[in-house]
Amino acid sequence: MNCLRCDTELKFLKEYRFDSQDNNRGFFSFIFDIEDHLVFDVYVCPNCRKTEFIYKSNLGGFESMIDR
Repeated sequence: MNCLRCDTELKFLKEYRFDSQDNNRGFFSFIFDIEDHLVFDVYVCPNCRKTEFIYKSNLGGFESMIDR
């Protein structure tokens, strides 16, 4: 995959998981809640530093606790 800005090949940086937890869930809800995670692959252009987030998947339930 090439950079849209300068046409240099993008380098894979890491897999990033965005946590979709609500901050106002109460005191004990963190014990019982198993939240969804949006998973993205992060790519960076070594030339111009443009960053791309490519949607990979949506993990939910116990899937989100397993490290891939």
